[in-house]
This record gives sequence, structure tokens and C-alpha cells, in this order.
Amino acid sequence: MVSSPDIFQAAQAIRPYLPELLTPADADAMAHRLELALRATTDSSTQQAEILSVLSAADLTREWLRLYQEEQKPAADILNIIRTYHPLPGKAGVVASPRYCCPVASCHQTWYRREASVEVPDCPIHGIKMVRESKVQAG
Repeated sequence: MVSSPDIFQAAQAIRPYLPELLTPADADAMAHRLELALRATTDSSTQQAEILSVLSAADLTREWLRLYQEEQKPAADILNIIRTYHPLPGKAGVVASPRYCCPVASCHQTWYRREASVEVPDCPIHGIKMVRESKVQAG
């Protein structure tokens, strides 16, 4: 559980970064709500809950808060962490499209099928259906 001083510290630390995390209108609105929550004269747990509610309203501020509190990242480094591109895990590679050729041996017309739902076209020169390259006979 995060203590109240940590919530207040996080709320103060995020304030300068709101314009970079949110649209100008959203940043202004969140800054105003955060200011009201920080100045509230309610008990500490209610005030802490309100601050958490304000900071959790947007995905980027919620992620910023998580990095600041859970991973103890410095406030100045969090924007770079959030904006860094992380590709999906797993093996990346080129997906090959099947190549189709005219079955006439002297014809060099080719076509690549990008989607299975697309019908194989006829050769524009000979007017016959193109065939998958592996089925074209050498010759």
C-alpha cells in the first residue's frame, strides 16, 4: 500500500509533466482537479483517494504514476520511458506472399497474392489463369 506522503509527492511531481502527457484542455482540467484535491481539508485517506482518482483518469497519467510509485523511476525519466516504442514480443519476420506466374513458359508476368480472399487474376497477355509459382513447370 502506498502511503499518503508518497501520493502527495507523486501528485506534486507529475504536475509539470501534465502538458506533455495530455492534450492542453485535459492537462488544464487535470491540473485544476489535482490542485483542488491537494488543497482539500478532508481527512488524509479521502484526500489520497481523490488524488488517486484524478491521476488514474487518463491512461498516460496512470502509467506515469505506476512507474513513479511501483518502479521508483525518477520523474524526469518517466516521459522517455512512456514514449519509447516496444515491439510486440516474439519472433519477427517477413511474411511471404504467394507468387503467381503465367503458365506460358516464355511469359514473365507475375502477381503476388496479398490476401486469401482475392481471386487469382488472368495473365494480361495470354488471358489464362495465373498459377502459383511452385506449380509452374520449368521449361
